[in-house]
Amino acid sequence: MKKNTIAILMLSVITIFYSCKDKKKEQENQTATVPQTKDSTTDINSGAEPKTSGAEPKTYQLTALPDSVSLGKNKEAFIRIKELKAIELSNPDGTSAGIELSYKIELTNKNAIGGTAVGIPTTDFRLELDNGNKIAPNSIFVNAEPESSKLSDFDKFTIPAGAKPVALHLYYDQTKASVKLEMK
Repeated sequence: MKKNTIAILMLSVITIFYSCKDKKKEQENQTATVPQTKDSTTDINSGAEPKTSGAEPKTYQLTALPDSVSLGKNKEAFIRIKELKAIELSNPDGTSAGIELSYKIELTNKNAIGGTAVGIPTTDFRLELDNGNKIAPNSIFVNAEPESSKLSDFDKFTIPAGAKPVALHLYYDQTKASVKLEMK
């Protein structure tokens, strides 16, 4: 009985030893193929264009001129446009479905301490397109206490295919300011 148990243990140890040895050989074979892939990456970097899967959306560079404006009857709301981004939307077949423009606003309340808070809903903002249409954003609300600043979450506009943004019109407390947008 003891001889059978010892024989089974020895057979198990030998099997495990050889299976580990086979795995080690497989790993050595895989590392031997790595230099070949490194050579192909140097070919890509040496001038040939890399192949893209088409999964990365096209992005546009946007500039707001001016990037900050004052609003309110007493110019108590100072708004700065930040992190402007535009990404082309596409259908599964690759055709353009429009552009998603996103941005953040930094609201600075110029009221003295003890004054009132400033709250701005972006539902009143309008994005003017090159075809003359004006569209409303998805809505966010930004609130800043006196003598403080607050950075909003991203607000977004969905621009229809074939149109480009021209200006962003901002409204607060019966005042208006326009920011020209340049897209490259």
